[in-house]
Amino acid sequence: MAMHGFSKHSGSGGGGGSGPVDYFMSDQYYDKEAGAWYPRSPLPEVIEGDPELMIQMIDALEHKHKYTSGVLSFTHSDTEKLKLNGLSEAIGDITGRLKEMLFAGIAPEHQHILIVAQTHLQRLELHYVLPRHNFEVDRAWNPAPPGEGKYRQFDALTDFINVKYGLDDPRDPLRARATKESLWEPPDQKPTRETLNEFFKQAIIEGAIDNRQDLIELAKKSGFEITRVGDNYVSMKPPGGEKAIRLKGEIYDRQFISRDQLADSKTKSAERAAYLSKPAVAGRYKQALRERQEFVEKRFKKALGIIRSGKNHSATQRYDSAKRGEIFEILSSDPNNGAGNNHNSHSNNKKLVKKHDGFGKEIDSVIARAERIISDRQRSTHKADSIVYRGAKLLAEGTAVVKTSHRRLETLGSQTYAFVPSAPVDAMASLGESGGVMESGDPEADRVLNKKRSEFGSLNNKLRQIEAANKNGDSYSPT
Repeated sequence: MAMHGFSKHSGSGGGGGSGPVDYFMSDQYYDKEAGAWYPRSPLPEVIEGDPELMIQMIDALEHKHKYTSGVLSFTHSDTEKLKLNGLSEAIGDITGRLKEMLFAGIAPEHQHILIVAQTHLQRLELHYVLPRHNFEVDRAWNPAPPGEGKYRQFDALTDFINVKYGLDDPRDPLRARATKESLWEPPDQKPTRETLNEFFKQAIIEGAIDNRQDLIELAKKSGFEITRVGDNYVSMKPPGGEKAIRLKGEIYDRQFISRDQLADSKTKSAERAAYLSKPAVAGRYKQALRERQEFVEKRFKKALGIIRSGKNHSATQRYDSAKRGEIFEILSSDPNNGAGNNHNSHSNNKKLVKKHDGFGKEIDSVIARAERIISDRQRSTHKADSIVYRGAKLLAEGTAVVKTSHRRLETLGSQTYAFVPSAPVDAMASLGESGGVMESGDPEADRVLNKKRSEFGSLNNKLRQIEAANKNGDSYSPT
């Protein structure tokens, strides 16, 4: 049976993308009941994406909630069924359906995800993580929004997978109420748990068990040691076993006092079978995809309308595709990129990392930001050049006026002056710095010189602002 679950973690508490990625790729796992670490054998396998690049993408986001992660789990028996159909082919199809549901409404070139397969528990688990960001519009986006809708939509996904591959139905009322599967059992315990569940359910059907106490007595007669009994569980140790197994479900609950109370489960189970007919499952799956697509398109309606309806949108898509190909070639030839880095924290699993054109897709946003920064800097530089040009023009005009003033001063001859500049530029600098008034005896010359002095002072201040901005690495913006 395929079962799906979202993780409660989103990076809001710190840790960034290394939290989920390190868990997916670690060569060890922690057994809570045993309180010990065990090696993962076989090692996790990367199905899609690159671990290091996913960490960088998540860490680059400024949102409080940076990522969404989840898992598709399969029981031991259903993993064996998938193997009969070709496990690699089945994984490829199932992950394709998972992406189709997660990214409904998101353009294909902006679907960034890391999917890792784990089989160390003798059953298949497909763990995934993706940034909470729609890179097409450069906005925050949550693929698992609040509300019950996401659970119904992903139930449609798991129903589709279970029916297509003939797997058990985890929401069959009889199965769900009689026993409860544990998703995290060590491999040496899982077959025993499944065997016990099937054994006790069959005993109830045949009438050998009528309540929980009968179940406990039958277990004792079969050689099991009852280690603990709780309100909703029974723990027992198999003959020769070192660890007790905790069994949960309605038949292990203290309120299980008669098998008659389970009779309605058979009726509901039959109704469930009709609910899982292929046409009904396909219809619900398509409806779930439509709902998710409409949600995204409504959420980003304005931005998507601008981006997808532009005259050069098709040409831009072709350009971006070519650009991604060039970037991929660079990354593939670089021995220090991605999982090939000798300092990779996931070095034990680096041979399992797949490199594909997704590299280029995932850094489109980085390139776009760089292009915007360059464009802003160019505009700032253009403004500065314009100001310098105007300043040079003002200085030239001032020089001409000062030269004319000297000639006028020489013709007067009868007046004395407290200040006589040695050169036109010195005259302008002195006027700008001192703020004093030059009395040349020529009203027109005085008016022009005072005007140029004011303009030079303003220009001088702007030039100082430009120098300060360039020194700090900022762009100058006139106020």
